[in-house]
Amino acid sequence: MRVTLNWLKEYVDFDLSVEELADLFDLSGTEVESLTHLGKELDKVVVGKIKEISPHPNADRLTLVKVETDKKDLINIVCGADNIKTGDMVPVALPGAELQSGLKIKKSKLRGEPSEGMLCSATELKLGNDASGILILSNSAKLGIPVSQELDLDDWVMELEVTPNRPDCLGIIGLAREVAALTGSKLKIPKTEVKEGGKKIEDQIDIEIEDSDLCSRYVARLFKDISIGPSPIWLSRRLDSIGIRSINNIVDITNYVMMETGQPLHAFDYDKIKGNKITVRRARKKEILVSIDHVKRDLSSDMLVIADDKRPTALAGVMGGFESEISDSTTNILIESASFLATNIMRTSRSLGLISESSYRFEKGVDTAGCLYAANRAAELITEITDRAAEKGFIDNYPKKAVAEKISLRPQKVNNILGTNISSNKMEEILISLDMKVKSGSKEKELVVTVPTFRCDLEREVDLIEEIARLYGLNNIPASLPLSSDSDRGLSKEQMQRIVLRSTLTSLGMSEIITYSFMNDDDISKLNLPKDHPWSKARRLANPIAEDQSILRTSLLPSLISNARHNLNRGQTSVKVFEMGTTFQDNGKAAPSELLEVGGIITGAHEMDSWYGKSRQIDFFDLKGLIVALSQKTHLGDFDFRAASHPSFHPGATAELISKNDVIGIMGQIHPDIQEAYEIDQNLFVFQLNVDRLIKNMESDKEVKEIPRYPGVELDIALTVDEKITNSQIETVIWKNGTGLLRDLRLFDLYRGSNIEKGKKSLAYSLTYRSDKRTLTDDEVQKIHGRIIEKANQELGATLR
Repeated sequence: MRVTLNWLKEYVDFDLSVEELADLFDLSGTEVESLTHLGKELDKVVVGKIKEISPHPNADRLTLVKVETDKKDLINIVCGADNIKTGDMVPVALPGAELQSGLKIKKSKLRGEPSEGMLCSATELKLGNDASGILILSNSAKLGIPVSQELDLDDWVMELEVTPNRPDCLGIIGLAREVAALTGSKLKIPKTEVKEGGKKIEDQIDIEIEDSDLCSRYVARLFKDISIGPSPIWLSRRLDSIGIRSINNIVDITNYVMMETGQPLHAFDYDKIKGNKITVRRARKKEILVSIDHVKRDLSSDMLVIADDKRPTALAGVMGGFESEISDSTTNILIESASFLATNIMRTSRSLGLISESSYRFEKGVDTAGCLYAANRAAELITEITDRAAEKGFIDNYPKKAVAEKISLRPQKVNNILGTNISSNKMEEILISLDMKVKSGSKEKELVVTVPTFRCDLEREVDLIEEIARLYGLNNIPASLPLSSDSDRGLSKEQMQRIVLRSTLTSLGMSEIITYSFMNDDDISKLNLPKDHPWSKARRLANPIAEDQSILRTSLLPSLISNARHNLNRGQTSVKVFEMGTTFQDNGKAAPSELLEVGGIITGAHEMDSWYGKSRQIDFFDLKGLIVALSQKTHLGDFDFRAASHPSFHPGATAELISKNDVIGIMGQIHPDIQEAYEIDQNLFVFQLNVDRLIKNMESDKEVKEIPRYPGVELDIALTVDEKITNSQIETVIWKNGTGLLRDLRLFDLYRGSNIEKGKKSLAYSLTYRSDKRTLTDDEVQKIHGRIIEKANQELGATLR
């Protein structure tokens, strides 16, 4: 189904771009397969005014035309059309233009005379099939503007994949109804007003339905003394935009109304209907129909035909007959708007290999109640375009009236199925927006919904629930796993996050180890722990499996250090391992307290030695970098480091990891006394983090930011502060006073020495300022920069170096 943006806007007001509208359709269940921009190729076809016409000196059938556009000089064009005159406003293809036919316009000479463009016919602009002369525009056309703007050709075409259960969306009014419901806008269905005259239609034609099981309704309108000719530009352009070729004014109107309403129509040459009678019946044995494509069709008795007194004149719902089709000599026409059984049309269409826009819609099911509206809409357009009134009245043979279905809806059932908490009023609002009628049912908390006849897909309560979900927004319904009788099935959120922790540490170059959850008294003594320290409160086992595994471990450090020693003693001078496991603390209760923790140890060379030099040894900042990477990759919110002291760690090389004012764990260099106790002669760097606290502070939402459009301004600043002032304190002050325009902060130098007072140090930072909305001025940046320096002095006693 193809629909244009401008056409859609005639029935519903909305303020959405074509991309936003496409997203809206996609989310509501109607897939948008493609978007095509129309009129773009006509940028160099402009409105011109003919100022002078003179004979071509070397060709009798050509003329020399001087045309005015918005340029100063007149344009010389050689033209072969004879329907133009001085003062006409016409489309002018300028050099460089490329028409949809593939024709490229350039300056040339025709029979010795220069031609600097081309005057265009309607056919050359794909505005119809009239190639007899130049297209004459309105005298009010604005000189020099693109023709696409003057004729409203700038448009977007959307190719939609309409699901088989939504035949109502095979008409543009149906799609507009969807947009109105999705956006809360009002649907504007054109009201029909048919100008009538002449004789009563029932005195001029008789319509009989023999097989009402195959035809539930047949509506007819009659016109006399009609002139068949080309369609007006707006009509042919509208059809062409959605891929339908313009034929003539009457056939184009039937196609237009079909695409507008979803109801197929057919036009007969009234004078070719024998006996002034139409019978809707099954085909007779050995009957033949010559279809409008001039092919003889052998008919079978299960096919439905439209017949006159002598023979079939059309194959119902599939294709018209050659002998009754509209031609240039037609003066009297009969418009048919009918409803045929979908399954019968499908069988007929498939058996004959005839697939048409009409059969496609009948196969899906048309709205029987809409037949009269479509006939009247076509009649209104015919009177408007041909200036001829319809014959009085219409024939409406309606043996099987369409009945609107009523479905009971339980709001509680809706929320139970969708897992939502939508109010009953909201449900009612959604259903009413889809042209349904809603009232309270006989049972408490029950709604009775009257479904319009054009929604033949809605038959059960669950169908209404689907409509509510679709309009409420599937993306607004929280995702959840179905309930299962087996509670152990699948991984929990915490288990998944533990997997993320493990995979992240592995990706950072560490290897996972698994050790026993036991240790002994010697391990506690080696950690330099005071008796009241939490790691000293160990639960002793009543029946240990071995003497060196007599107590439950209170920390991961002993097993990590022991593993490092084991590897170092076997020539592995570089070790990077981690373990995730449980630690225990004796709380005086029957069961000890349990903590899930992750710990790691790194030591040795930063990387392997190579031909260009030896690698440096791992230090505290390698450990810090690893924890920073872990925190970032696991999306730990608002993390920072704070200097700390711990009996098992080196004084001055120990820090706590903080997130949202919560201590996640500790990291640093192992105390030299512990290294000596374990007989290790190289520095060890260890971390131990509480997994539950880490997971609790992970941020599930990832913020995605647009790539900066505006340049940043980089300024450096060197601050002299007391030795006790930390880098973290300085960065906090800088960030706090960056007023939202500070985007990056990097420490690039630490200096102690000459020109710096004793007990002080100098830290140099690179600051990047940037705005998402504009390019910053020097005054703006200097003002913020000065504020940062001022606040650093006030809060930290910092001075510029």
